[in-house]
Amino acid sequence: MPTDHACRAAAEQAARCLTPVRPVLVPAGQAEPAADAEVMPVVLREYLGVRARPSASRASGGRRPAPVDVATGAVVLGMCLDGLRAELTGTLAAWHADLGTRLRQALTGPPAAGRQADAWQPLADLQQRAHEVLTAVAGSGRGGAAGPRSLVARFVLLEDAVCGVLRRMGVPAGTAGACAGGLTAAAGSLFGLALGEGDGVAGRPV
Repeated sequence: MPTDHACRAAAEQAARCLTPVRPVLVPAGQAEPAADAEVMPVVLREYLGVRARPSASRASGGRRPAPVDVATGAVVLGMCLDGLRAELTGTLAAWHADLGTRLRQALTGPPAAGRQADAWQPLADLQQRAHEVLTAVAGSGRGGAAGPRSLVARFVLLEDAVCGVLRRMGVPAGTAGACAGGLTAAAGSLFGLALGEGDGVAGRPV
């Protein structure tokens, strides 16, 4: 089973990969709850006059959403592991059909900034999911379909599936590809695989 440290490191990597995707999905007005104009003293606002308006305008529509937190990274990584398990159990189509909705909910829900201590439960769930996938992989091995090459091939399929779903959600091709590759690499690290990010997945056991 992956260690606690391995799960946190993978979730942190996933969060970094998801951060460029979140601004595409979060409505501009939802980016920041407070406007600069509300924080700035009234006297100073009146003194600055028109020069204060761009800041307020930027706050209402141009701010970038907060970075993705570790807890969300762990949740999305768990979705990726669900995909690996679905491929092993013949339920990949159902997982794929639901993935876009689950990703959007995870990335556009209330931000977890300042609640990093709450990441322990998503990380524990991630560790359990990884154990379940390892068990499923071991079970498939008894039928002659296991081995490092077969496992890496499943990660290739996972990357393609995640990238395709992100593209259908309106994420630009480059951002979607980088995110899918990063998520796949993060998931692979839980199984002792070093998977390359970027132009497809190239993996080798470590």
